[in-house]
Amino acid sequence: MNAFVPIESPLNPAFAVRSALVVDGNELQLVPISKALSHDGVPTVRGARDGVAAIEAMRSQDWDLVVLDLDMVQTTGLQLIDILADRGSNAALVLASGQPSRLLQSAAAYAESRGVRVVAAVRKPLQVQRIKSVLQDLEFSECQVFSKPSNEKKLMDFSSEELRDALLLQQIQPYYQPQHHMLGGVLRGAEMLARWHHPDGSVLTPAAFLPAFEEEGLLEAFTDYMLARAFECLADHGGAAGLQIAVNVPATVADSVHWAQSVADRAEAAGVDPGRLVIEITEDGGERCNRTLVGAITQLRLRGFSCAIDDFGSGDSSLDRLLRVPFSELKINRDMIQQARNHPHARSILASTIAMGKQLVATVVAEGIEDDEDLEMVRSLGCQVTQGYLHAKPLCRAAYARYCTRFNN
Repeated sequence: MNAFVPIESPLNPAFAVRSALVVDGNELQLVPISKALSHDGVPTVRGARDGVAAIEAMRSQDWDLVVLDLDMVQTTGLQLIDILADRGSNAALVLASGQPSRLLQSAAAYAESRGVRVVAAVRKPLQVQRIKSVLQDLEFSECQVFSKPSNEKKLMDFSSEELRDALLLQQIQPYYQPQHHMLGGVLRGAEMLARWHHPDGSVLTPAAFLPAFEEEGLLEAFTDYMLARAFECLADHGGAAGLQIAVNVPATVADSVHWAQSVADRAEAAGVDPGRLVIEITEDGGERCNRTLVGAITQLRLRGFSCAIDDFGSGDSSLDRLLRVPFSELKINRDMIQQARNHPHARSILASTIAMGKQLVATVVAEGIEDDEDLEMVRSLGCQVTQGYLHAKPLCRAAYARYCTRFNN
């Protein structure tokens, strides 16, 4: 029997998904899922019952959607994910498996690490209605897999002169995402985030331009610039009197006691209480930074600043750094929160992280809190400060001042 299962479907030019590949060794799963895709308007649907057929199909064309059984016998789903990644596939991937959820989520994480877009990872048996929901999400989502990339420039598109002008002309503006104490919901302050209002009319996030600053040797200049904006905000009391501002600082910049003292000197010159500034050390630099970082953070702490280990559990924000460096805060990134929503093992890791953070440092901050369920989850686990869209998206300075006035009255 031919391993390919071609299925004809009526053309629906308005639909985002133009082609779909279903890979499943179980015909009782493959056929109904393939038919459901066809009946929902996908013009080209192909089924593959084994690894050989799946590989041939993946190499023969680019697919908009791939539904992949992780438990294929001769060729595992991970090997097929490698093929998608090696081809630079833009396919939306639905992973299905009868394996424990932890294994399934690990496979999804691996796919994403290889640049493959995972839109769902579900336990088998895979229901037809679940596939219908995936199609609807792909059709109506504001961030469709098949849409063109945003207007954020690529890494090497920025000249050194362009980057310097962004600082000199203050095209890079601070935005503020509020943070609230869990106890009573009291406003604590905000994390300051950078947005580049580029002359071409686009607004760029750090992911688009920060690597270029590093490449051009301007990361320290960028950090100094953002610290200056923080001091300006803290010195201008207004409705934000007494509130804290958190500023991201790369570990490669916070590299000496001298640097730390320079920050303290600038705070004194600006008339700013150092206790109102939180230095968030971002996940970079590796172990080689820890020896110099410990001196810088110790000096900042001696001068009255709060210091946070940012994005704990990812990148270089490791147990080793937490052990060596005297942080006063531990910040949990949004990825850990997102995973803990649906997966028991991720929630256990989150619970352990919060408990460890409360024991080793004074404050645990959770970012990426998007709804009341997220808030209740981290509340039940003992988190003390929250940040995320539930409270507000990043705000320009004027909007943040109004936000502060509202919550301080």
